Amino acid sequence: MKILIIANSIVGDEPGVTGGESRFIELAKSWRKKGYEIHLMSSKGGKVLCEKMGLPVILHSISNSSSTGRLEIITRIFKMLFHLPTLLVSFKEGIVYSGSEQIYDVFPGFMLKLLRPSKIRFGVVTHWLPPVRFWERKNSKFLFSLLFLISERLGLFFAGFNADVLLPVSEDTLSSLKNSIFNRRPAYFVLCGVNPEEIDSYFPEKEQKIYDAVFMKRLQRTKGVLDLVEMWAELVKRKPGAKLLIIGEGIDGEEARKLSVSLGMEKNIEFAGVIYDPQKKFKLLGQSKVFVLPSYEENWAIVIGEAMAVGIPVVCYDLKELRPVWENNVIYAKIGDKSDLLEKVAYLLENGSERAKMAQKAREFVKKYSWEKIADTELSLILGTNP
Repeated sequence: MKILIIANSIVGDEPGVTGGESRFIELAKSWRKKGYEIHLMSSKGGKVLCEKMGLPVILHSISNSSSTGRLEIITRIFKMLFHLPTLLVSFKEGIVYSGSEQIYDVFPGFMLKLLRPSKIRFGVVTHWLPPVRFWERKNSKFLFSLLFLISERLGLFFAGFNADVLLPVSEDTLSSLKNSIFNRRPAYFVLCGVNPEEIDSYFPEKEQKIYDAVFMKRLQRTKGVLDLVEMWAELVKRKPGAKLLIIGEGIDGEEARKLSVSLGMEKNIEFAGVIYDPQKKFKLLGQSKVFVLPSYEENWAIVIGEAMAVGIPVVCYDLKELRPVWENNVIYAKIGDKSDLLEKVAYLLENGSERAKMAQKAREFVKKYSWEKIADTELSLILGTNP
């Protein structure tokens, strides 16, 4: 059987990695091992991303653009519409898996299901329902917040007609769906995972600590990268040699680099860019003392689980979506409070015994999340074989 993954927001020749993309790639690896043929509707960069992360795909390309700005993501809606006739001819039967609830990921699945209802099983991953009062989103610009809300609500509107199942990636998102006007299709809370055994195989039990802290995420305002740079400049006043590693790329990456330079942090903050090689990625995590994620919007944060599996403590903003997942295994700072974030990070850097205790506890906790089990469950939900 074929599985078509729709992921139309991947931009650039060397795209950064988001949690949503890591998630569908890990699941698809498991499905491929079971004999499924993996197709991808995305840009040329989407194929590059998948294959660099170990997932061969058959590409249905909507764009070869190398642009990485927000405008490119908006134009993907029109590019997706122009590519639809070709997709409808080339993909006639199988599973359609929308990687997000955004309109550019949902509408192709909606059309395939509409035209071939008995031949297509259609699942829509739902990451987050942004607030209707979009202007209240923290650390996000007015126009971008509005466009995001419109795209997301349109996606859920079309999913509500014929999706076989919605797959919210947090209990909070499931609750939001159930209490909204989009509660028209079956919805099941699904998990994210890590591969602890695979991670353990990449490096020795004890790595030399080169970095005081590490951040790994899309470089975007809402993910807190600018907060982190500003906070680090303050921490350096207390600990002059403190070294921060930032892994990833994104639409606000250049702004983060300029901010670092303007604050005189060239020697204290290292931008590593995107790292596709898992061995290199986890080795760098293991060479860091603390993982910091001052994100304003998350539903799960796979990177937290990866850091925990490596054995480094985590400090993040206190989001209501994160507490049910990670419980008391991470340290929470007040949302948007860079001073509180600084104090939490400084406390761990000054207390090696506390870091070691948290690391051991985290490694034990994260073992319960297995990508293979999650992949089996999710496939059953889409196929309708799981009650």
